[in-house]
Amino acid sequence: MNARQMFRVAVLGSPQAKQWLLVRAFAATRGRQYAYDLVAAAARQADMYVIDADDDRAMVCWAALDSRGTIPAAFLGRVHPRAKRALMVQRPYCSGSIVGALDRLAHRFLQVSDVNSFESLSVAREPALAAA
Repeated sequence: MNARQMFRVAVLGSPQAKQWLLVRAFAATRGRQYAYDLVAAAARQADMYVIDADDDRAMVCWAALDSRGTIPAAFLGRVHPRAKRALMVQRPYCSGSIVGALDRLAHRFLQVSDVNSFESLSVAREPALAAA
């Protein structure tokens, strides 16, 4: 798929400094095939999540926003067992590795042109991948 796609990303549990860096990194993706826009976590309109797995409040928030664990998520540190469409971003965390993880999530889970194919993906359990 060559069309550009804009995905809304909510960051859960990450300090403000990391979010500021992601705002700048997301702005730099505007000319790419996959582009990202930071949205408020409470908006419930995110296409993907970036989750600090070491922050208990972030994990509780994620469980409330995505009770089935089907929205693609990049977990910082470790992936929760309930997450069906996730991968792990390993230390050191930087905007480049997080954007790279989001690119892999978008390519693997969100680049679906057929609605029926998307519905079949939402019920299948996908193994978590480790991001390089």
